[in-house]
Amino acid sequence: MRMLVGRRRAAAVSDASRISGWVDVVMPVRDVANYIDRSIRSVLAQDYWRVRLIVLDDASQDATAARVSRWAKRDSRVTLVSVDHSDANATRNLGLMLVRSEYVTFLDGDDVLLAGAYRDLVGSLERSGSDFAVGCYDRLTGRRRMPAAFWIDEAHATDRLGVSLEAYPSILVNAVQWTKLYRTEFWRRAELRFPEGGHFQDQLVSARAYARARMFDVLARKTVSWRIRDDGSSMTQQGVRPHQVRDRFATALGALDVLAAEAGEGVRRARLAQYLSNDAAIATSELPGMSEAAFAALRDGLMALAPDVDDPVWHDVPAESKVLYELVLRGDRERALEYIERGGLDLLRHPLTVIDGVDYVELPFWGDSDAAVPLVRFRAAPRELRAFADRGRSQP
Repeated sequence: MRMLVGRRRAAAVSDASRISGWVDVVMPVRDVANYIDRSIRSVLAQDYWRVRLIVLDDASQDATAARVSRWAKRDSRVTLVSVDHSDANATRNLGLMLVRSEYVTFLDGDDVLLAGAYRDLVGSLERSGSDFAVGCYDRLTGRRRMPAAFWIDEAHATDRLGVSLEAYPSILVNAVQWTKLYRTEFWRRAELRFPEGGHFQDQLVSARAYARARMFDVLARKTVSWRIRDDGSSMTQQGVRPHQVRDRFATALGALDVLAAEAGEGVRRARLAQYLSNDAAIATSELPGMSEAAFAALRDGLMALAPDVDDPVWHDVPAESKVLYELVLRGDRERALEYIERGGLDLLRHPLTVIDGVDYVELPFWGDSDAAVPLVRFRAAPRELRAFADRGRSQP
């Protein structure tokens, strides 16, 4: 019903008048025929009906373009553009050239926009006057919605309107573009665009946006369900290929350079701790499925990213990751795989111990003189201590 009402209301507005208060949604698609209808429907069924959906089909070989074309014929808010870039970032940049509404946002053709998302994002910006707003998100597997990651939920624990990056660097963990609604004027003033070629380029765009914004809004509510495809075919599910491992670390390092130059060393170090705690940890956990070339790319990436062993940044990085990094940095793939097999990434299987007033986790290779992992790598991070405390409270 909302979609039909929005369709009728939009039909009464001339194309030239769809600017003030309107949202341009840039959607690059390629071979997503199984998902595109639900994705488009989620946009058009928003109670905030002032949307222009710019769908850019990048040489799909399935029925994607035909399905989008049917939507465009019956709803004036949908535009189909055919391209042949073989690059989602180049496609997004072309879509940005077509943007003319007051607000601009992004959505992938297999993801689902949640009800009320644009109403709340636009409403937040109207109240705060900020440059952009960022919502939370979850994961969609089949029809089941699940939390994306606890650090995402923690960053969105409460609404924060009109904040700066210096005041709230924790939000940097949300680096994806499809959770953000920008004022088009800010996007252009900040000279934002997607680096073309490679993967994980959201990291660079987000770093620049956060650093260049006067203020932004953080919403506690979830606005998008990020689809995890059953066939593992989406780009972010293919991270064990050597070039994608390299891209993951290259974009992280690039984002850190942006933050150092535009937001200051304190923000850069906060983001470095996040990378080592989250993104690099995810990449390293995929070690069992890596080829020798991918492992080499992983080691090179960690060597470029990781600070000296005695750097205080490590205090915020979980011990379960620090021990594994130590083994990877040495090139000791055999022990790194053994560490994972022995449950090194399953924190609560291992005891917490205190030495000279410092908390450590007795992970695999604890006290193993042959492995010779430095004691400092076993030092528990604050979030691990919270996990142990939560377990203690939950036990009778």
